[in-house]
Amino acid sequence: MLVEFKVANYRSFREEQTLSLVASKDTELGDNCVQQGKLRLLKAVGIYGPNASGKSNLIKALSTMRDIIEKPGKPGERLPVTPFKLHDKYSSEPSSFEVTFIHEETRYQYGFTATTERIHDEWLYAYPQGRSRDIAQTWFERKFNRKTDETEWNFGSYLRGEREKLKDRTTNNVLFLSAGAQWNNKQLTAVYKWFSEGFLIVLPSERPTVTTIDMVMDAQRDEELKNVWYDYLDRIMRFADFGIHGINIKKQEFDPGNVPFPPDFPDEARESVLKEYKGRVRVEVEFIHHAEPTGKDVHFSNLEESNGTRRFFELAGPWLLALTEGRALLVDELEASLHPYLVRAWIESFQKPKASGVGAQLIFTTHDTTLLDPELFRRDQIWFTEKDKHGGTRLYSMLDYKPRKGEAMQRGYLSGRYGALPIIKSFELNG
Repeated sequence: MLVEFKVANYRSFREEQTLSLVASKDTELGDNCVQQGKLRLLKAVGIYGPNASGKSNLIKALSTMRDIIEKPGKPGERLPVTPFKLHDKYSSEPSSFEVTFIHEETRYQYGFTATTERIHDEWLYAYPQGRSRDIAQTWFERKFNRKTDETEWNFGSYLRGEREKLKDRTTNNVLFLSAGAQWNNKQLTAVYKWFSEGFLIVLPSERPTVTTIDMVMDAQRDEELKNVWYDYLDRIMRFADFGIHGINIKKQEFDPGNVPFPPDFPDEARESVLKEYKGRVRVEVEFIHHAEPTGKDVHFSNLEESNGTRRFFELAGPWLLALTEGRALLVDELEASLHPYLVRAWIESFQKPKASGVGAQLIFTTHDTTLLDPELFRRDQIWFTEKDKHGGTRLYSMLDYKPRKGEAMQRGYLSGRYGALPIIKSFELNG
């Protein structure tokens, strides 16, 4: 489970900002928390703030961190980091990312700093459960010395394996964690696995329909598992009141005879296109409705459905994977195209007592103020972003304003009590 995420000098984040999922000592809505060793963690967190205040950048930061871990760069390849651009001092400084999480009963603290050219620092500490004192085990530390142009290493005795060989295989633009997983170091692979499998990220610019479809198509190899996933998807699409009575997911192999090439399309280009797409499979989704008065099944393609139906289906796969496999699901603009009742239902599913057994978590950004309900959220579950005088994002919790128990959170937010509201001047065409 995710415990804490820190980011600095990345996009709109100038100074280090921290998102914590550690629950406060408050006793209200106890089912919204889950005990993990000595820590009590929140199952869901919502982030509010005006447009361009940095909400999306927070989720993009964790996505970028994972990309750098999962996709090691080739020699000389640039790293996908974007520093804070509104101050010259920061443009040449490394961006910083750190995650604290619990995986297989051990708490880990892992992070790194990087510019587009190289990794500067990297560190990994572990806190195994069951110890009387909460003291970190240092697995490794890496630090780039700008004066000597050399990387300095420190290995703790707790990290086993051929550490020196791994160090020699780690290039300037590759993380030691990634190299360790690539060369099958068991300890580092376990940490790497959390980043590759521990959480799912849905950004508006991406099409997570593929996630939902792939989930079902992968299950095709196991008839029992396929039926389970189909049953899950079929039920939630029915429950959402879209008028849908079933779904059908099928695949079609690429047929070169159906490609609508223009008559004057060059032969060489035609052969290149056919070669690229040879063997590919196209997956189609159909939603089944009942025609009245006969009750006859009518099949609608994905494109024929409303934006809300398509959005709900897009989120269905990641949602099911998170709940059934105990992953963290991060969604930017959770409410996009969805009715507030549906959004509330998504959130409630993560906070039910049953969900706590596998450790599923939901972190989302939103503008839906109807969710600011003390019967749905604890005060430590609401976070805000706003820009400071330097144009940098400030991330903070509602608890910073010491709201009263049962306080009307929606009214307080819209009245400006917690900040994080846009300051809008009147729209005038002249003057």
